Amino acid sequence: MAWDPKWTAPTRFYRSEDYLHEAAIAMTGLTDFGEDDYQTGLAVVLASMDADPSFTPAGRQLAWDAVLLTLMARLYTQEGWKAHPQWQYNAIEKPLVITGLVRSGTTALHKLMGADPQFQGLEHWLTVAPMPRPPREEWESHPAYQRALNYLARLFGVSPEAAATHNIVAHEYDECLELQRQNFTSNRWACTWYSGGYDAWWQSQDERPSFDRYVDILKLIGCYDQRRWLLKNPGTAGHLAWLFEHFPDACVVQMHRHPLRAVPSISSTIQFIHRAFEGEGAEVTAPLLGVREMHKWIDAIEAGYPVREQHEDRFMDVYHKDLHADPMGTIRQIYERFEIEMSADAERLIGERIRANPEGQVEHRYDLADFGLTEQGILARYRWYLERFQPQL
Repeated sequence: MAWDPKWTAPTRFYRSEDYLHEAAIAMTGLTDFGEDDYQTGLAVVLASMDADPSFTPAGRQLAWDAVLLTLMARLYTQEGWKAHPQWQYNAIEKPLVITGLVRSGTTALHKLMGADPQFQGLEHWLTVAPMPRPPREEWESHPAYQRALNYLARLFGVSPEAAATHNIVAHEYDECLELQRQNFTSNRWACTWYSGGYDAWWQSQDERPSFDRYVDILKLIGCYDQRRWLLKNPGTAGHLAWLFEHFPDACVVQMHRHPLRAVPSISSTIQFIHRAFEGEGAEVTAPLLGVREMHKWIDAIEAGYPVREQHEDRFMDVYHKDLHADPMGTIRQIYERFEIEMSADAERLIGERIRANPEGQVEHRYDLADFGLTEQGILARYRWYLERFQPQL
């Protein structure tokens, strides 16, 4: 069954862990959730869901299902590790990692380069149900794939703007953040609906266990696939030390955009996502979004920069304006920089994706004040970034 309507959201989320685990076991037929280090974060998520957001009835069920799917993902992961012990010996070499300032074109670049068949990436449905990647012709028949389709259809059905601003498709690549949420210590739980209580807790936590688990899940998903990994997560900019500890030969594309465009863009995007869960209630907390996003992303880039300085030969800077103006030319430069061969087939497939333009974004119309932002405040906070990387407005 793709989705069982029996497991509806409880009246109260707080202390609903037993019901939640029961539902995950029933939906998968699996019982091993692994180490219990995720339990504290899960409890904070559930408590925050009662206290912070103003869910609509449909949004309440969507939020509950997001938590349920994540517990199910833990079950699939544990089962996969046991059934395929060779994952432990799967060395990931020279992954190509896209990171940088949020809303700088990371998703567009990821999807375009993902058209090249020499790469493997994190298909969205496999972040929902991690397992060794099955043959493509089997995906549609897998219950987990159908669950991913079902959830995305419901999510974007109530917020088409969210789909237009951040394109997620079950069979296409998604970002690493979707795996890092399994430990319930992740920015993923701080930006899907308003969750001020969880956000305050998360910012005081060590995300290293979440990152380490994510790396091991990559090894599971690709344990029968020797292609080069193509990965994407803006948040990796703040976790570069962990990245190079696991992958010392990683090749990093760091994306840039002027913060006067990027910061309000991410604030608007998150508000669209919040609307899927909170409806008009998302307007109330909109003024809190901008300041959080403004500080969070420059904090990450500043935290990672000393590590970048130690690995400058592993980096390439790419600018939003250049990718938008000449996507194929920009991708060619990336391939040349990291000595990657572009086959005729890859060139054709990337070109087809460029022409189809599925990442075409809706026009964001907003006032900085709607998100508690000012031009002066953004420029002051990003002064170092602007001087160092000089993105054009």
